[in-house]
Formats: sequence, C-alpha cells, structure tokens
Amino acid sequence: MDVAIRGDRASCLSLQLGPRSWLFAVARGFGAVDGIAAAPATLARIRTECERRLKGERFRRAVDRPQAAATALLGVLSRVNGDLFSRTASHDDYVTAGCSLTAALLVRGHAYVVHTGGTAAYLAHRGDVSSLTADDTLEDAPATLLSRALGTAPTLDVAVSSVRVDAGDVMILIGHRVRGDVDRRALIAHVEEAGSNEHMLVVRFDDGDRAADEAAAASLALRPQLLVQVALGAAAALAGVLLTTAWLH
Repeated sequence: MDVAIRGDRASCLSLQLGPRSWLFAVARGFGAVDGIAAAPATLARIRTECERRLKGERFRRAVDRPQAAATALLGVLSRVNGDLFSRTASHDDYVTAGCSLTAALLVRGHAYVVHTGGTAAYLAHRGDVSSLTADDTLEDAPATLLSRALGTAPTLDVAVSSVRVDAGDVMILIGHRVRGDVDRRALIAHVEEAGSNEHMLVVRFDDGDRAADEAAAASLALRPQLLVQVALGAAAALAGVLLTTAWLH
C-alpha cells in the first residue's frame, strides 16, 4: 500500500488501527472548536478517541474484523460529533462550526466509507472511476451550503457504504467534490489543477496487500508488515500529485 498526502496535513488523517486495518480521512470545516479550525480539531479528536479505544481489547478486535469495523468507527464518530456540537455552542437555530468529513476504514481488502458534507471519495478500478460518496451541498444556493455536516446536530448523520478493493486500485479522498460527470480524465484534471489549499489523501493498493490478506485469512500468525509511504513537505507534496496522476493513467 502506498499513501500520498497533499495540502494541509492537519486536514488529513492516516492512522493504523490494527495489523490489517487503517483509517484514512479528509476534512474541511467552517468555524472553530476551542479556538482551533474545525477540520484539524475534528481529526485530532477522531485520532485521540481511536487511540483511547484501542487500549481496550474489544475495540481492537472489532476494527480488525470486516463485519464489526464499520460499527466500531461509527461509535467513534458519534462520540466526536457530540463533543463538537457541545463545544461549539451550536443549536437548532444557529450553527457556529461544522465539518465535512470523508473517512475510509480499510480492513482486509474491504473499504468502509463514512461521509457527510462536501468532501468526497473516489475509486479508480481497472481504468474506471466511481464516486463513493454523495453530494451534501445545496447547488442551487447562492453560496455553498451543506445539507449536513459533522458537529452541526447533536446526533450523528452520515452515509456509510462499502466496497471491495483490489491490487492496482487507487482511492482518493479529497476536500472538494469534483463537479459534473466524473471519469478518469476529469479526476486527473481536478488533481492537477487543484490549488495549494486543496488537500487530498491518495491510497494505492498493490499485490502485497492482497498477499497479506490471503496470509492473514490462512493464519492469524502470518501478518506481514504493511509498508506505507507518506509524502512529507512541499517537494513530496508535489511528488504526491505526480504519483496520483501516474497511478490514475
């Protein structure tokens, strides 16, 4: 598995939850939580809540099993959503802060995508590109408005989907949804033309991931170390864009 990050790293999350499970997320927010911009504040809380729950065996087992992983993640997000709502003093008539979030929990070749707001996830599979998330923005409004977002209501309101990922697939989590029909060319153009304020996280799956999954299924004692390469700094951020477009071509 190769991972490239571009843009504001505080608005992207890459976290290993178990021997064969990873959590990736991209956030874009408005307002502030305890004086910190909503997006990095949200992802910091998700990381902290995951790390706290990983101290318990029940959560560790859940995030390593495809049947239970999504429910475990929703528990984390529900806790974070309630915390954000209470800390920002929002109420039904006035919302002071909120956060679009797209998260992908990868467990043994399965990807569970949790989404709310204007961020997005796309999957390139054998030359075809498909959107993994709906659009929660109101396009007819004079300004960008969200029909839902994290932290804007006391209860969690997200969409959850699942997809199988294969060797050679590329998943892109991005801060702004690609407008119009999305195909490989449109996605490449969006990546290449995006400004420095556009943050994205790209994951490419290789044969090593499949081999590790097959080995894990055969014996839990055989779990090869997962190799993750993260692009750091300005030069590596540019390299991440080049890698992204090369992976999609």
